[in-house]
Amino acid sequence: MALTALLLGAPANALSPPADTVDELVAQLRDDPILVQPSMGMGDSAAAHDVLAEAAADVGVPVYVVLADTPADLAGTDSIAEQAAALFRAELGDGLYHVEFREGISYTRSWGGGELDEAYLAPVTFALERAESSGPGEYPQASALLEAVLTLRWAAAPLEELPDAMVDEYAAQPWAFLADSDYDRADATAGRRVAVLATSFGLLVAGVIVTLVVARAAPAGRGDVRRRLADQRSRAADRKRAASAGQQQVASAGATLSDPPSRVGPTRTGRGAPTTAVPADIAATATRQLDEARRRLASLSAERLTSPAGTTAADAVEAGDRVLATGDPLDAVGATVLAAIAVREVERTGSPKRPPYRPCFVDPLHGEARDTVRLEGSSIDAPACRDCARSPYAFLAVRRRFRGWAPYTETSTIWARTGFGALVGDLPAQVLDDRSGRR
Repeated sequence: MALTALLLGAPANALSPPADTVDELVAQLRDDPILVQPSMGMGDSAAAHDVLAEAAADVGVPVYVVLADTPADLAGTDSIAEQAAALFRAELGDGLYHVEFREGISYTRSWGGGELDEAYLAPVTFALERAESSGPGEYPQASALLEAVLTLRWAAAPLEELPDAMVDEYAAQPWAFLADSDYDRADATAGRRVAVLATSFGLLVAGVIVTLVVARAAPAGRGDVRRRLADQRSRAADRKRAASAGQQQVASAGATLSDPPSRVGPTRTGRGAPTTAVPADIAATATRQLDEARRRLASLSAERLTSPAGTTAADAVEAGDRVLATGDPLDAVGATVLAAIAVREVERTGSPKRPPYRPCFVDPLHGEARDTVRLEGSSIDAPACRDCARSPYAFLAVRRRFRGWAPYTETSTIWARTGFGALVGDLPAQVLDDRSGRR
């Protein structure tokens, strides 16, 4: 009798054998939109299911959650979670999808045209950072279950930050963190150091040695994610009452991704090269461009989506979303480049002879590099836009905490190492590796 009661109270997916293909996952999701396999249930997949179902009940759209082993038919491919989410949506319809497999990173996407489609995931990032800052062990890492629960709680009120008390309550649960593994993290750290040294050595051998004097000019605002959330609320209100503002948004959305946003005039560093500050509205520009890239990616057939160009496009969108959530101005610039890469790769799924997108090395906001420029103090020609190739150029600059303004090439970032993708052919993969390593 006890066994019968237990079986009757169990979720439908708990009574089915673990799905091993996308089609099998879809079949189980039709019966129960919350799917947690034992390998991802932190010791109790039935309890994990109930926690997620309770959180999903407050979301105003259909919710599908998949925490599972990697499907056999997607194993070995890139951006597995994003591919799966697109395939699930094609079969199950619009809604909020949160997908994470044991191999790879999570993917969250809403389809349906509501405010959730345009909302930032930044509150979830804030919540995870708060949870991990006081988690157990030397390197606490949030579980996939904790991330999924916080994502669903965010989806119920996407324009608000998650309450600290709620985050702390979930973080105190026994399933909130993965078991600590110092060995794995040490291996990852060593691998990243080797990669950085190899990249730096390659650039030195190639002759890219750029020495520029630090600039001290008028400050430009550093993008702050909390401020962007407030801006998002304001934009939502504006869309409801301002027809003229709506026309401007349509015009902005229709702009070519290679077109730069409003520029700040170049300011000279005094004794060095001129620089151009990152525009104050760069986060909004990156958001629009990533949304356009996402729209185009979603329109691909399953065959094109899983092609090399399609998977690169998916990687670029995923990488763009991750860096945009940090609120850092250089990361927002990188998001615009990743959006442009994604759009070009979507186009290359049907026209493979089109060249991959490479930005202007001097200032990636100038758009695509169609020429080269000899950099001062360097022995090679860097990819550049026609304007930078034909006239004195001004490096994109960012404000440093103690030393004032400096060209982005003097920062210790992936953007400096890769020239925002001008110097490498696999920027999305490098960005995802860089960001995964940080966590």
